[in-house]
Parts: sequence; structure tokens; C-alpha cells
Amino acid sequence: MHSWNRAARALAGMLLVLLATACGEPQEMMVLHEALGLREEPHPEAPVAEKLPRGTRLKVQPARPWEAEGWRRVMTPSGMRWTTLEGLAPFPLQGEARFVWQDELPVHSQPDPSSQTVGTLRFGDEVHLLAAPVPGVAGYTGVVREGTLLGFANASALGEKRPTAELLLEETRAMLKQGNFPQALRWARSLRALSEGTGRRGALVDALERAGTEPASLQPELDFNEKARGAEPPRPGTQGWVIPSRVHLREGADLRDSITTVLSADAAVQVLDIQPPWAHVELLTKQTPWMAVDLGDFAEVRGGRAMGVAASKPGTRGRGYLPIASLQAQRLSPAEQQAKALAMQHGEARLELLKRAVALSGPEHLAQVAPALIDEAFLDERYRLAVAAALRLKETDPKGGAAPRMAWKVEAVTSLYGCTGHPLEARVEPVEFERGAEFPKPRGAVCAQVSGLESPCDVCLSNLSDYDAEARQHVLRDKAGVDAMLGEHEEIITQHLKDSARLENLYAKPPRMRVTVRPGSAAPSQSLFLFELPLEVDRYQDKAVLSPAFREARMAEVRLPSASGESRWEYWMSTLQWEDSAHGALFAPDAPAAWKAMQDFAQALKKTPEAFLERNDFEGVVYALHLSRHCGKCPTRQKASPGR
Repeated sequence: MHSWNRAARALAGMLLVLLATACGEPQEMMVLHEALGLREEPHPEAPVAEKLPRGTRLKVQPARPWEAEGWRRVMTPSGMRWTTLEGLAPFPLQGEARFVWQDELPVHSQPDPSSQTVGTLRFGDEVHLLAAPVPGVAGYTGVVREGTLLGFANASALGEKRPTAELLLEETRAMLKQGNFPQALRWARSLRALSEGTGRRGALVDALERAGTEPASLQPELDFNEKARGAEPPRPGTQGWVIPSRVHLREGADLRDSITTVLSADAAVQVLDIQPPWAHVELLTKQTPWMAVDLGDFAEVRGGRAMGVAASKPGTRGRGYLPIASLQAQRLSPAEQQAKALAMQHGEARLELLKRAVALSGPEHLAQVAPALIDEAFLDERYRLAVAAALRLKETDPKGGAAPRMAWKVEAVTSLYGCTGHPLEARVEPVEFERGAEFPKPRGAVCAQVSGLESPCDVCLSNLSDYDAEARQHVLRDKAGVDAMLGEHEEIITQHLKDSARLENLYAKPPRMRVTVRPGSAAPSQSLFLFELPLEVDRYQDKAVLSPAFREARMAEVRLPSASGESRWEYWMSTLQWEDSAHGALFAPDAPAAWKAMQDFAQALKKTPEAFLERNDFEGVVYALHLSRHCGKCPTRQKASPGR
């Protein structure tokens, strides 16, 4: 009897549990997937009766013991439907708190940046991360506000802490050390917005933008001066090593004496005598490649640090004078330079020594010394310098080895109108030529990259010309008409002559070309050839017709260094004073092959000149095309000759 009572009580308890479960309260949930399918029966093969869009709130009935495992009932206006819990989350939604770290953060309808934008979060807004995973593009997460799904946003723009100027600056610095330039730029722009564009924050954004578009423009930031001293000066009769990025070797002990060559940091010299503030030295060509600078010939700069290629026979020696302040008695390794720098007080000497350590480091040391320079540059708000150091660090792979490079490459050819001062000391500035424009007076050593130069006498005379079939050119026969046309354009011609004369007075002649070469991973297998090709332009046509003047072309073979190093090399050459010309550079096994490549380039240029104005390379030839503008479109006026 007692046994029966116990069984009855147990059965009653089970019935109570089942009844409570069957009668439990439904749970409110939200649809997270793009479309939630509700089925007619609780199994995956059942027909989909209807679909609910993302963000829909619905009530899910509690599971009952006799129902199919994993399936839940959903009551809709159309009747009872079935679904699994996949793609659903309890409402209100919850997740970890995050703060928006950029000025404007778009919120998308799908976890995909190409999907529709449904809203925008502002800098400093607080949201929560959607805890449930949703399939989509990596890096995009659901964002929640007040328990409701707003949409999906880039998770990298969300931080755990509320953003402040200090935090943004610290994160920007950390991203630079990691080589993550896009993220660093995002934080820097947020920092600028937080600071309302004032102070040095704008300079940080500018430097990061230049890193993406003009990285070479930041390279001079790593130049260093004689304050980067790590050892005592040398004594007479001993060897010395150059301290600054570059220093001029002069014929005499006076700044007015001629420059013989330019030496780069760590160039070795024999100190013959010291007459403060000058040291009389002798170059050691086995340790220091060098070259006499002749403005009518070539000169080159390696990676922003001037260095020569021996123009004379190997083993020759040259003598001259260097400032004693530019020499030290020891050649320190990058690690030794960094150790000495970090032992100094914060100041210019410490910063210069760290710059020297980074500029001269190989891949094996950069991972150690570059972050130290980035920290120091941020401390002094030298943001261009910090970005330049980060770019130098990015040149190595994560394992510290040099990024693989194949063949040597010509990176750029630049035509320069002229230079004030010595070209190896000069910076390049763009100058736009316009009639009546006021050209700024150059300060210091400057080379002008002139664009928009017009032809002074290119007035439209084609209506007064006849085509001479025998001479194969237009001939102006109407002298009275020509005089009248020139008189009509007298103001334009006179103004042009005044402007061009003023430009020539500001920038010395002759003009020059600059060629930038990126070394390969091994010694060069071909020679580098530079050329200048004058162009004759016939503007009596509907479109300008170019004729290469091969008889006036110049080509020179350049001796390349046997060791490539990690820097760029820049070659300079004085050019002829041609108004219309093409300057170029190419690699070839010998002079005949180089000449053939230049001819192929010229013929292609002659065939479609417009296409070449929009590019700077053609089948291995890197070039700069300079064509003066003319004063208007001249219609074709050719008289057909018999038989043509």
C-alpha cells in the first residue's frame, strides 16, 4: 500500500512539471538573420510558410516534452508556425559596451560594407556589441542600442574605452609601430576632429595621407645633422667617419670653395690635419665610393643621403676639407647608436642620433630602433618624422628580413627647369606657369618643376599658310596678313616674354633631369641608360604632331653600384634647353639595345602622343614628357598636291 502511494506521488509530480512546462510564459526574441523561415511542421523538410525580416520581434513558445527536439512554436496572424532558435536572440539584446572612435561611422543593413547604409554613429557614441554571431564580412559586427539592433558596423572603429585625445594619440602611435597605416590614419582623423583641427593634430593627418600618396616626400625627415654624434672627433693621422646624412667635401677650408663631392653618413676618410673648424682629409675609395660633381655631367644621391659612384679609376684618392664637427672617431652600429641616444636627456641630440640609427639600420635592427624613434618623435610632436620612421620599418617583413625584390627598377624621371644653388643641396618645388602670374622668389637651393609653359609666338597663322608639298611643310606667304595677326596677338606675346624672362631670372640654367632608381635584391645585370630626346611639334594640325629629333638626342650610360643596399639612388644630369622634349631612363644590356628601346618609345609617342601624356612608362622606358602649351587650336590647312 505504501509502495503504491509513493508511485502515485511521483507520477503526480511529473504531471505537474509537464503541466508547468506546457503552460510556461513565451519568450520574446528578435530575428538576427537576414530572413527567418517559419515552417508548417517541426522538421527541416517542411515547407516554409513565411519569412520574417531581420529585426522582427516575436514570441517563442516554451518547448514541450513531446515536441520535436530543437523546434519551437511561434504564433503568427496566419496561425501556428515552427522554427529553431538559430538566428534568434532574446530581447532586449545585450552585449559588451563599446565607443565610436571615428568622426562618423556608417551603420549598414547587412554585415557587409557594400550594403545599404541605415544610419550613422558619431564620435564618442556608446553602443553594445551583438553577442550572437551573424554570418557576413569579417570585421563587421552587429551594434545594439537600447536593446535593439541598429545594424552592422566596422568593429575596428569601436573601442573599449571612451575616446580621448590622449588615447587616440597613443593608439595612433601603436598602429604606426605595427605598420597599420589605414588604422593609424583613421585614429588621427578622429583626433583632429576632437581637437577641432587645431595644433599639430592636422600635421599628423597630413603626414599619414602623404605616406599613402607620396611616401618619398617624407624621406628627408630621416636626414640628420652633426648633432648625431656618438663618439669623439678623430685625431690627425687616424681614420674618421662622417656623422651627418651628407656633407660636402670642398677644395679649400672655406664655405665659398668649390664642392668636390658629397659624402654620406659612415663614409670613411683619412684625417691628414686639423685646422679648426676644418679637417683636411683624404678619401678612401675602397671604403667610400665617391664621385666628382660636375653640373654638366652626372651626380647622384642615395636614398636622400648623397653618395658618389667612382668616376675615376678604382684605387684613386681625392683630398679636400670637411668640417671637423662632421666627423667622429668610431663607426657605431645602429644598436650602439640607440643605446647612446637612450642614455641622453630628451633633446635634439638624442633625436638626431635615433634618426641616424634608423636611417643606417639594416632589416635585422630596424624592428628594435624604429619604435624608439617613433616614441621620441611623438614626444616632440614631430609627426612627419614618426611616419617616416614607420615607413622605414614597414620595408621589412614581420620576421625581420628584407622584403623580397627582384630586378632593379627605374621609379621616376623628372624634368626640372633649373636650379638655384647646387643641385645636390636643392629641393624640388612645383611651379605653374601662367601669363601674369607672380612667381615666388626661391629661398635657398631650389629646383623648379615647371608645368604649363606656353609657346610665345604660337599664334594661329594656319589660315595664312599654304602647304608646300615639295618642302612638306606649311609656308607663310601673306606677309601683310602675318604682320596683322602678330599685331593682334602682340599683348599675349609681350606678356609671355616678360613672364618667361622673369622665370629664367629666378632659376638658373641649364635645366636638369632627375632619375630615381630602386635597387634590386642582387647586383644589376644590365646597365642604366639616360636619354634626352628633343621633339619638333607641328601645331598647324588639328592636334599637335610630334617628330622626334633623333640627330639631337643624347644618351649616356650610368655606372651603377655593385652593392644594392636598401636605399633609392638619384642621378642628375644637365639637359639641353629644349622647349619640347622627352627625358627618359631604361635598363639595357648594351648601348645599341638601349638606343633601339628609345627609338621604339619615340615611334609610339609619335603615333599617339595624347596617350603618353597620361602615363609615365612604356615597355621598360620611364619618361617625363614636356610639351609647351599653345595659344589656341589651329585648323588643318593642307592643299592636296597631285597624286596625293
